[in-house]
Amino acid sequence: MNTKRIKLELTVKLLNSGMRQNLLSFIQELMLGFKEAGNFLGLSLKDNAILNPSHTKQTYAIQFENCTLDVDLVSNAATQNQYVQGFQLR
Repeated sequence: MNTKRIKLELTVKLLNSGMRQNLLSFIQELMLGFKEAGNFLGLSLKDNAILNPSHTKQTYAIQFENCTLDVDLVSNAATQNQYVQGFQLR
């Protein structure tokens, strides 16, 4: 599996995507476009941290047949916006 290519393409697509309400679904769809990743197996919440009264950081593990993508999302409760703080492909 060419992880560098997947990371680069995923980064570019996330940067060009603009604001989205449900980033996890969007990231799942993007990853399904990579045949190397395989089929979607599941999603789990790994960590949930309150940064301040309006912002929460959540870490999700999106599991595929051949890899797992850990995604850090920061959510603003007031505006319902989500931002990808980072991700790791393993």
